[in-house]
Amino acid sequence: MDTVVIFESMWGNTAAIAHAIARGFGAGAAALTTDQATPSRLERARLVVAGSPVHALGLPTEVSRASAAAKNQPGSIPADTTHPAMREWLAAVPTGPRLYAAFETRIVGPLGHGAATAISRALTGAGYEQPGPPTYFTVAMRQRTQEPAAMLLPGQEQHAFEWGIRLRLLLNNLV
Repeated sequence: MDTVVIFESMWGNTAAIAHAIARGFGAGAAALTTDQATPSRLERARLVVAGSPVHALGLPTEVSRASAAAKNQPGSIPADTTHPAMREWLAAVPTGPRLYAAFETRIVGPLGHGAATAISRALTGAGYEQPGPPTYFTVAMRQRTQEPAAMLLPGQEQHAFEWGIRLRLLLNNLV
């Protein structure tokens, strides 16, 4: 497996983006939750793509995850906090050398950024190299339907698919 796309997702938005990135990358890529992305699954990866939603200007914390789970409203899908947080996964990530790319799902505005920066710091600290800047995908403030990924704004999955293609081309050019 050349590429793994690791994600933390509570309402399916970041998961949908991760799967679109893997589809864009094509053969040799897999989208994995944080508990599926074990050290043995990363052994053969030349590129690690990691993404998370933004919570309070950064990666979700146990407090923000608990708050999200507690806010389950009638008519909305519940937050999925069954997988470890990206923060936990990054704390135990195997060291490099590897290439990486980081992304985040966020709302528009000054409070909607910070997760990809934290991912980048952690992976750089683990000896990974980032060949390009992080990217982001935009979500709405509220769920439009009761379906997973209902907060993604139109065109975001296509944007993720195209980013996956660009990552594949970048990786091929570095070989």
